[in-house]
Amino acid sequence: MKHIGIVCEGPTDYIILKGVIDQITGEENKYVLLQPENDLSGKYGNGWKGVWKWCHDNAPIRRELMQDIQPALDFLVIQMDGDVSRKEKSSHCWCKATECIHKGDWNPLECDLTPEGRAACPIVLPCPGHNISVAGYMSHLKGLLATWLKDTSDTCIVIPCDSTEAWIVAAYDQTDGVEMIEAPWEHIIAHRKCYHNIRIPGQKKRVRIFEQFVPTVCENWSKVTKLCQSARDFEESILTLTESGAV
Repeated sequence: MKHIGIVCEGPTDYIILKGVIDQITGEENKYVLLQPENDLSGKYGNGWKGVWKWCHDNAPIRRELMQDIQPALDFLVIQMDGDVSRKEKSSHCWCKATECIHKGDWNPLECDLTPEGRAACPIVLPCPGHNISVAGYMSHLKGLLATWLKDTSDTCIVIPCDSTEAWIVAAYDQTDGVEMIEAPWEHIIAHRKCYHNIRIPGQKKRVRIFEQFVPTVCENWSKVTKLCQSARDFEESILTLTESGAV
């Protein structure tokens, strides 16, 4: 059994990640949700910007933080959805292909806080510095987070593409090319009132709904890894960390 810290975009991602890690390792692990905070109103909020901010602010003290929690954390899992690379201009601010007079001076997370800032952004998507592919999205965002984290020997960075909901669709529907379907929650899972006999009350993602998805995702995890490059990468990273002992 491992003691694992998770930094993720939201509580529904946390539910899926916990279930999948237990499935991969074959044991029930212990987890600490580091980001977002339970009420989503903490220092960093939620979403991909919360993950970025957490990594930026805590990178220098990450090892101390892992040891201060008791029992100490064996490793970290940091999740950011691949759709960030696809649609968020500010995630490309530091790409080599980006030409901006404020590059390196302005905080990318503050550039798009106002309509004026968004309008002035010179970034055009898709970014020419990355392939429009699962591998391209994963490479971009892993590199972005690793910029802050530096040493990632005790960390699994997972980039579900287009999001963790793609893994759910893969588990239930075994859809080829599922990782390139944009916004699978809106376009597939929550498109109707029920998804495989699970009632979906509106577009809001709810923990109790995702808890119902976990058994099928875990039962069909081998199918998910065949269909999803990001799932295979996640499994390989988790196995490497658990077998090495990480900390």
